[in-house]
Amino acid sequence: MLVKKCPHCDNNVRINVFKYPYAENDKGGMILKCEECSQLSYCSVTNPIETRVLKGAEKIQTWDNDVVSKDEFILKFPNIKELKNGLVVIGDLNQRHYEFDFRKPHIYYCSNCREEIESAAYAALFVESADIVCQYDSLMGYILSNGGQECDDLVLELEVKCDCDKTFVTYWHKKFVADGKKINPIVDLYLVGTDMPVLTNCIDGVMSKNDCKRILEKFVIRWNAIYPRLLIVTPFVGHQWLPQELIIELWDWIKNFLDPQKTSLITRKATFDKYKKVCEEKGISLDILDNYDLNNAIIKGFTKKQDFHSKIYVGYSSDHVEMLLGSFNLMDGPSVENLSFKHSDYDLFMNKFINPMKIPIVQAESLDSDWLRIFKKEDQWSAGRIESSKILNVIMNYL
Repeated sequence: MLVKKCPHCDNNVRINVFKYPYAENDKGGMILKCEECSQLSYCSVTNPIETRVLKGAEKIQTWDNDVVSKDEFILKFPNIKELKNGLVVIGDLNQRHYEFDFRKPHIYYCSNCREEIESAAYAALFVESADIVCQYDSLMGYILSNGGQECDDLVLELEVKCDCDKTFVTYWHKKFVADGKKINPIVDLYLVGTDMPVLTNCIDGVMSKNDCKRILEKFVIRWNAIYPRLLIVTPFVGHQWLPQELIIELWDWIKNFLDPQKTSLITRKATFDKYKKVCEEKGISLDILDNYDLNNAIIKGFTKKQDFHSKIYVGYSSDHVEMLLGSFNLMDGPSVENLSFKHSDYDLFMNKFINPMKIPIVQAESLDSDWLRIFKKEDQWSAGRIESSKILNVIMNYL
């Protein structure tokens, strides 16, 4: 991907240049109209017809050097200027990959025997994987043949039996894109809840920083799926004596686990400055990334705050809130911290946790939306649309 700047207003323009690996590639260019200032510019590229403008401008016309020269073609556009030199980006900036770790510590427990049920859920998913793949393929084929995208979220309902013989329903989430791609249930589906209440007392406790972070990861996966907004409030990401590689790993964790379109981060300026300095020493300039709109949205838009020591990790909507609270800063390590889970309505959350800290917060919308649903009924797999509230009312249940 190329990132260049509009010569008229400095707006960033992202271009995905197309190249045939084993064939001759055309040489030419494109005429672009900036989305910010509406002025025209041009850019020489390979395969201009196939090359896509991803963001920042609209492709108006193209030329082929074998048909007409660049200088002759652009004469038709008075006052046109060439896009400014920019950056070449390798890889997918939006690609994120993480996994739900079914090992302890756990957040889902049986309401009957109080033992963890994540292992049983994983085993059931593995057994049903082949049938889930078939039903997903069928759903994908139906949607593609009937006009494309229906919903952005897909949930799988899967019945599971605990070791104590209590039967319960698990809910697995995936962002849905009607792209015809196959699904790997073990990799692509994330456990986000059950029809049994979340047992707060089984989650709360004193544990290592490593275990605190694993619990946070599992709740972040849940919150990414079911909440419109996430909030991370931590004075420190790592500590000042942490090796450079581990500092970068922690900030990479933020970029990987947390949805950049949903998440706000509040931390101290010093902890960010440490990360920025480490990046510069490794040859990475966050200022350049910001200039070309390539930095992660969470990091670029984080809020600096000095006068606090609270640690609050939140998924929230305009109606409902789930939080992890305690002494745990965002870091790894064997030393112990206290961590507890809490849920509330939005007004209580604002009055008790946000307003006293005087921190900005993005107002979230309600949880109402439509989801695609895959489920099994009378030994037959089916699929259809469902109001998300019908599932969320089940998994937002607590003891």
